[in-house]
Amino acid sequence: CFKRSGDADLEYFHVWKGQLPTVENTKHLDALVSLGSAHMVRENCDWMVDLSNFFLAMENSHVKLVAICFSHQLINKAYGGKVEKGGCGFVFGTDQLKFQKSSKLPERFEAVVNKYRDDEGNLVWNLLQSHNDEVSEIGEGTVLIASSNRCENEMVLVRDNILSMQYHPDLTPQLMMEKIWPAILRKGFVKPDLEQRAIEEMRNVDTDKSLDFIRDFFTS
Repeated sequence: CFKRSGDADLEYFHVWKGQLPTVENTKHLDALVSLGSAHMVRENCDWMVDLSNFFLAMENSHVKLVAICFSHQLINKAYGGKVEKGGCGFVFGTDQLKFQKSSKLPERFEAVVNKYRDDEGNLVWNLLQSHNDEVSEIGEGTVLIASSNRCENEMVLVRDNILSMQYHPDLTPQLMMEKIWPAILRKGFVKPDLEQRAIEEMRNVDTDKSLDFIRDFFTS
């Protein structure tokens, strides 16, 4: 969470330990980022219910929120969407994100998206992925922003101040291989022979562009 006193000043809420954010104790922040988890939304733990209630309350906040991977799934479920096991199995590596051309976008957000489109109005990025579940349906009042080859609801504007995404702008290829790969291999989610293909896929990613996009969303 970025405080107004400076971009390098962060506050953390460890929600699985009961350290829950509220609209009141986050109103001094410039922005909120809710990250991934080793847990699955389908586990429906008590702290997930509490976090979902916070996500719903954020609709009435002036603070903008970005939700990534697990948080993308949880927040869309909270707003009436559905989360299910993905039809392509465990997705690890990269996927190509294609932005929609929607007339439903708020004017300020549409300006952010258009900044990154090419001369023909297209916007396609190659981004890091690591997930087993996905948002299979989005809720009422939400807007689909982008889809990928293996996940239809890849980026969603949940509310004017809430943006969620399945991909990982918070990771690098090195962190993916050092931290996530051993864990999902140990759990049997992937087979060892996928490793080299994933490494090759991650040689060319557009993470920097997606981070610039998120910063523009926060400041729009």
